[in-house]
Amino acid sequence: MTLILPAPIDQIKAVLESTKASAFPYVVVDEMHMYKNLATESNIRDASIDGSERASDLHLKLESLRHRGHDRVVTGATATPIANSVTEAYVMQRYLRPDLLEEAGLGHFDAWAATFGETVTEMEMSPTGSSFRLKTRFARFQNVPEMLRLWSVFADVKTAEDLKLPVPEIAERGDGKRAADTVVIEPTRELQAYIDDIATRAERVQSKAVRPDEDNMLKISTDGRKAALDVRLVLPATPSGPSKVDVAADMIHRVWNQHADRSFTDPTTDEPSPVRGGLQLVFCDLGTPNKDRWNVYDELRAQLQQRGMPDGAVRFMHEAKTDTDKARLFAAARTGHIAVLVGSTEKMGVGTNVQARAVALHHLDCPWRPSDIAQREGRVIRQGNQNDEVVITRIVTEGSFDSYMWQGIERKARFIGQIMRGSLDVREIEEIDSAALSAAEAKAIASGNPLMLEKSIAQNDYTKLQRLERAHSRNQSMLHHTKSRAAEIIDHAQRDIAALTAALPRIRDTSGDRFQITISGHHYDSRVDAAEAVAYWARDQNIQYLSDYAERDLGRLGSVSGLQIHARASASFGTVQVHFSLENLPRTSFGLPRDQILSPTVGLIQRLENRASQLPTIIETLTNEIRQEQETLDEAEQRIGVPFKHAEALRAAHARLDEIDAKLAELSEPATRRNHARWQRPRPSRHTCPGRPRRRVDSERACTVRQAGRARLSAVAGVARRPRPTSSSRSTGLGDGSPPGHGPLRGHIQGWAVLVAERDDRVPAKCLRCRCARGRPAYPASVDGSPAM
Repeated sequence: MTLILPAPIDQIKAVLESTKASAFPYVVVDEMHMYKNLATESNIRDASIDGSERASDLHLKLESLRHRGHDRVVTGATATPIANSVTEAYVMQRYLRPDLLEEAGLGHFDAWAATFGETVTEMEMSPTGSSFRLKTRFARFQNVPEMLRLWSVFADVKTAEDLKLPVPEIAERGDGKRAADTVVIEPTRELQAYIDDIATRAERVQSKAVRPDEDNMLKISTDGRKAALDVRLVLPATPSGPSKVDVAADMIHRVWNQHADRSFTDPTTDEPSPVRGGLQLVFCDLGTPNKDRWNVYDELRAQLQQRGMPDGAVRFMHEAKTDTDKARLFAAARTGHIAVLVGSTEKMGVGTNVQARAVALHHLDCPWRPSDIAQREGRVIRQGNQNDEVVITRIVTEGSFDSYMWQGIERKARFIGQIMRGSLDVREIEEIDSAALSAAEAKAIASGNPLMLEKSIAQNDYTKLQRLERAHSRNQSMLHHTKSRAAEIIDHAQRDIAALTAALPRIRDTSGDRFQITISGHHYDSRVDAAEAVAYWARDQNIQYLSDYAERDLGRLGSVSGLQIHARASASFGTVQVHFSLENLPRTSFGLPRDQILSPTVGLIQRLENRASQLPTIIETLTNEIRQEQETLDEAEQRIGVPFKHAEALRAAHARLDEIDAKLAELSEPATRRNHARWQRPRPSRHTCPGRPRRRVDSERACTVRQAGRARLSAVAGVARRPRPTSSSRSTGLGDGSPPGHGPLRGHIQGWAVLVAERDDRVPAKCLRCRCARGRPAYPASVDGSPAM
């Protein structure tokens, strides 16, 4: 018997209670991603997961079957094994091949995370919005090729192209491609104003001018998505132009008319159904039904009814509160009694089987995850659909968050596809989970300039390639280090083999009754007596009185098998150990705690014997070590100097970024010329200085500063300087008729002789003395009159 999941937990328990558990040697799990919330223990902050009852129940069944001796216990099927995070690959492997994790030493999640993940801890707002908390998330993943090799052992990935199932094709677009059709609508004035406000909010969040509990990028992203769907979700204003709801209502009504007379087969009787007409699915995650406020669902139904669709032809998935209600709703959709079914990804995604008459699917908004798109479109591109092709449309508002969201979804989908197929050739990847746009992305969208959005995307691509290039450089440096280290290990091992091989002729057999050993000049043929002699030697060396932090050379202990024994005492973490080795023979040292040396121990004598008799084994181990290190050395030499494989892509990304910057600079030139003209406007040539009212100062000429004794001005680094004012000049003035505390160089502005630049708008059109009288320092200027800024 085979147990097939998913099924309600109470049904599964009832089956298990009524049937012997041994009757289920194998489990087949459909929609495996529904069990990804498996309890996970971790010492990493925020990585521990309590888990769901559904996931824990499945894991318990699988482990129970494995403990009974079954090698193969489960087959899991899902279209989205990695929906939101790369860490879901670990959960899938715990279900399907935990033995591989154990063999690799990655059975615990912390070991897996340390091998493949890199975390970052940041301060963020709590879910309630009333406080802050430190949140640890995975920022990127490393050692990707090794992770994908583990994945490919148990994951058999088949795409639609591989399976070639009898499912309808996507209808051709105007350009002849079979892909989702994108319908772009112009933004309204209200939406444009709101997007401008979002840019301001993003700048304030980025500059930390507002507290995270008041505004943050997640809130801004959500508001931007709502406004892109319909501005009435965020503003109590009627749009000045057509919105998504208006365009969607026109499209849905047109498709409804096109298929109103189509005949379909009743799926229960396989006879022609008397009810004609197709079914359209509309997905919308925002603006769901709400009796207390305006929402997209009710507005769409009202507009469709105004266009002539009958009452009851438009239904909401949210109307089904129970499984029975859901079954009735699905049956009505399959038999043609429902023309339009509207729902969210969560409620109308997995488990929705209404494809028999499905002729079109409309995306009113864009979800965050590629798996959501797969689940949405999988409702119509599905076996059992009686149509040869289906229409899929994405309604996008120009100049809003829509375009960036759809681009991000496509980029993530390609990335996840590469992970599942194991075709990534990089060692590091960014985490794919994201729930908010960055401030730069929000401002690029709000600019209304496609180049700004394109620059944001190009900058991200260029930054990733730069990171890969740095990783390649680090890898090259590591290869040089590996090569040097391997050569050093080989050299040491060869010298050790030579020393050990030279000692082999001197070794005498001491096994069994042939035992002989010399301790402190006395010969023993009994291991027990030899152990007593070693303990006496240790007490004679006063080992018991050694400090816990001292080191001491204890000299020669004796000889065994014709080889001299040397002893040395050392301290480690407050514990004294005595190390024994065969003189001048490497790799023969071992240590024991002081207490074991002071008491007679036959085990010590046996270990000394083994050290001498194991010299051939040590030589063999060193020979294997040399062979392994030689392979490492050869591999490092082959990889050293290999050019960066993405160098061409990096150059192209850099060139593309420069091209976009040049275009943006061309667009900004008119504004730059206007600003330059404003700075070059004429101004009065003369003004009266309040500090010296009887003297007129010409702004065309620099005001020179005189100190008592006519200090000379010296130009240092292109800036006019003067001696430090004396205490008398600070208290009585500068000797040029200015009152005390007045003049170009007050006490708090020392070391500068400032000349007002001629016709430079960055320097106010007043002499320096006027500014000092108001207590503000002036800009320094060079001797020739040009601003030194």
